[in-house]
Amino acid sequence: MAYYATDITISRIDEIDLGLVVTAHTQHPDRIVQCYVSGDLVAWQQPEDGVVCFVLQQAASNAPILLLAVDTENKTTDYWSDAFGTADTYGNRIQVDMTLAVSDARKPGDKWRVYRGAKGGASATTKLHEADVFPGGRGAYGWGFNWGSGAWGYSASNTPGWGYNWGYDWGFGVDYLRYITPPLVRGTYPIKVEVEDLAGNVSTASESIVVVDTYARPADDLAVSAYTQGSDTLALTQTPSEDIA
Repeated sequence: MAYYATDITISRIDEIDLGLVVTAHTQHPDRIVQCYVSGDLVAWQQPEDGVVCFVLQQAASNAPILLLAVDTENKTTDYWSDAFGTADTYGNRIQVDMTLAVSDARKPGDKWRVYRGAKGGASATTKLHEADVFPGGRGAYGWGFNWGSGAWGYSASNTPGWGYNWGYDWGFGVDYLRYITPPLVRGTYPIKVEVEDLAGNVSTASESIVVVDTYARPADDLAVSAYTQGSDTLALTQTPSEDIA
């Protein structure tokens, strides 16, 4: 296979002036990660410690953003039409945030999972994401993510606890886990989040219903079908948006 669409997770999408910053984790550390925006290959990057970060100038907040891992020699090859289906052309996503407090007493080796149900479904049964609560065993609720050379104490690794960025974030010891789903068609989706510890104990699931309802995709194939000289008018044709009945 020349490309790999799995095991790449967008963890953050941040809006900046005139664009977006997309941060993702990949389990393909030896491959280039390509970034596609609205069907166009716009950037590629070699991961560092399993992470890539793309600064996308002029990208709209609801633009479809998709990632692929490819072999180094194929970094400029456009795989859009081969790798992605119709549903992937949508820009709508669900962002799942889980708060992790000191009182939760989570330890390295514990895992968290995110499930989604079908559009309009009653339950979330499809596992979308599973990852360590503390990737790489890090995160000891220390005073800081890198206080000296490691975590120490009772605060969180990624703020707003005592740590991660002393002098910028400071508080009471809370960490955050985040997962962003692949693009979805508009509709209502059940979501479920659970945590399993090293002993196999699974927490009570947190469940919710999320409505994905953003702007419809634009019409396509706009063309001039006729011109009337007397009234100086054009007749136009187009393919209507699939999101508008």
